[in-house]
Amino acid sequence: MSDLLPASRGFTVVYGPPGSGKTSVAAKLADRVANRVLWISTNEPPGVLKEVFMRVGARADKFYVFDFPRAFRGNIAKFVADHIHEYEALVVDSVNGIAPRGEKLEELVHGFLYQLAKDMPIIAVVEGVHRQVFYIADNLVRVGYKENAVGHTVRYIKLVKSRFAPPSERLLFDFVEGVGLVYVYTPRRPQVAKIPLQEDASLLGVGELYKSQIVGVYGRDKKALAKKLEEVAAARDVFYLSLFPATTLPAELDEDRVRVAATFKDIVEVLYNIYSGRLKPWVFAVSGLRDLERVLGNDVVDYITAVASAAKYVDYVLDLELETEGARLSENFLDVKIRV
Repeated sequence: MSDLLPASRGFTVVYGPPGSGKTSVAAKLADRVANRVLWISTNEPPGVLKEVFMRVGARADKFYVFDFPRAFRGNIAKFVADHIHEYEALVVDSVNGIAPRGEKLEELVHGFLYQLAKDMPIIAVVEGVHRQVFYIADNLVRVGYKENAVGHTVRYIKLVKSRFAPPSERLLFDFVEGVGLVYVYTPRRPQVAKIPLQEDASLLGVGELYKSQIVGVYGRDKKALAKKLEEVAAARDVFYLSLFPATTLPAELDEDRVRVAATFKDIVEVLYNIYSGRLKPWVFAVSGLRDLERVLGNDVVDYITAVASAAKYVDYVLDLELETEGARLSENFLDVKIRV
């Protein structure tokens, strides 16, 4: 997460709605900044947190978890003060549960946690919106999610502010089993000379094709699109990801070169495998963007961003779509368009 937080220092606040992944993000941040982490929990027991640490790819043995029921909130600050010298970082999840009754949360944060952060990284998970606490923070991280109209959970994260670096863009992310937190990189056009792909241009029947371009292949029926996909796969190493199961193309491809996404996490997992080099296709083929736009409207941009992010890791992206009316967003990101 080094590209999200600019430094392993200061007082960091992680906030967002319930279920957004605040605890998981805090765990990944803490794993990055220290080898001995004091974790004060007022929400989850140690057994649950161990599963969280494993899920985000953090080393569970570096976390020393103390579970305090909120009824004992008056004793938590003293416990931290007595033992903090034994550790390299502190996580409080959530900070709402440690303020003694009658004491304002921002007073405890500024008078105690913020002062500790002058000597070591302090990460606080905050429930709700506490603007005065947000103002105190050196780094403010917002975590969110939405359940879209096809039932997918799409997560996002943003560095809202930092005393050490500019704010970040809002990034899509998810938790990949055995890996941890994976970002979807925001696609950018490379500022380099175009590399022509003459053989692939002939294969697709287009005049010009350049490396990392996105080619839209449009047809009236799935059989024609599947045939074109098979033609490309016969000549090039192709990985095919169906984004919308109902319109998966009936192409005859090797089983390990096909994935049908049932969740947005499935898409992120495929992207991670391409980013990391575990998958090294020459051509990344997808289908279903137009169907998603028909159902999701503007929310299809999340899927367009995900697909386009893979372009710089492959020779080109092939987007195979049934031709329907009204899907403009999923067409505007194409560099080349052909019909079959």
